[in-house]
Amino acid sequence: MRLVTYSRMGVPSIGVEIESGILDIPDAASHFGRKYHVGGHSFPDSMLDLLKWSSGLEVVGQILERHEQSSDTERILTHPVESVKLQAPIPRPGKIVCLGKNYLDHIQEMGSKVPEFPSVFSKFPSSVIGPGDTIPIPKISKSIDWEVELGVVMGKTCKEVGEKDALDFVAGYTVLNDVTARDIQKDDGQWVRGKSLDGFCPMGPCIVTSDELGDAGSLKMTTKVNGVLMQNSSTSKMMYGVRKIVSRLSKSFTLEPGDVIATGTPSGVGFARHPPIFLKKGDIVELTIEGIGTLTNPVG
Repeated sequence: MRLVTYSRMGVPSIGVEIESGILDIPDAASHFGRKYHVGGHSFPDSMLDLLKWSSGLEVVGQILERHEQSSDTERILTHPVESVKLQAPIPRPGKIVCLGKNYLDHIQEMGSKVPEFPSVFSKFPSSVIGPGDTIPIPKISKSIDWEVELGVVMGKTCKEVGEKDALDFVAGYTVLNDVTARDIQKDDGQWVRGKSLDGFCPMGPCIVTSDELGDAGSLKMTTKVNGVLMQNSSTSKMMYGVRKIVSRLSKSFTLEPGDVIATGTPSGVGFARHPPIFLKKGDIVELTIEGIGTLTNPVG
C-alpha cells in the first residue's frame, strides 16, 4: 500500500494512493458501514494515530480490499492526486533517528574512517516538511547540502529485537532528504543543530508498506538538482541494512510507532565536490527511490 497524508481544501486527512487517485481512509471506513474504534475514539485521521493502532494497517488493507471488490456504483469517489496537497507522511514523528557513514563510498568521499557501526544522531521533528514545501536558506549558514536517504517508518513498539524479527516492527518506507548545514556541522563538532534547522527534513511523498518492499535492500536512489544528477546509488550499498539497523537501535532505546529512521546517504553530496556545490535560492531538488517515488522541493 501507498499511504499518504494530505490536505484538500485545507482539511488534513490520510489516504491510500491507488490507480484512480487518493482513497480517503476515514471516509471509506464510514462509507462501507464499518465502525472502527480505537480506545473509544473514532477512526484515526492522522498517520501517527493510525500506526499507533495495533490493527491499523490491517484494517486499512481490509478497507482497500472492500473498495476494490465493490461495483463502480458502490465505490467511494477518490480524489485526483493533482487536486490534493501531499504532506509529509508523518508531519511530526516522535523521533527521527539518523545514521551517518552507512555507505562506504560516502565515507571515502568525506575522507573518514570506516566506523564499527554508523554514527547515530537525531533531527528535530520540527524540521519536517512535505513534498513541494520550500527548503529555506537560513541566514546563519551558507553551505546547505542535500542527502538522499531511505526512511524507515516504525509500525510497532520495538525494544531488544533480533535481526530475524526486525521487519515485523517496520510499517514501511519513505524518501527523506537529510538537509545539512555543513558549516554549522563543522563548527559545532556534532551534527544535531546543522541537521535540524527549520525545513531541513523533507519527507515523502508516501509510505510504501513493508509487505511490498520487504527489507528494501536493493532500491535505486538518485538526487537531482535543477535536473542534474548528483547522487546515483542503491540501498544495496548500505553497509548495515534495515534488519541490522532496527535491531541495533532497539537495543539502545525503544522505537515507537511513527518513529522514522534515516539510514544514511551514498556519495555525491555537494560539499565533497571540487569545487563544492551548495543549494541556493531557486534550486529544485528531486530525490527518487525506486518503488517509493520522487520527493521534490524548491529552495528559497
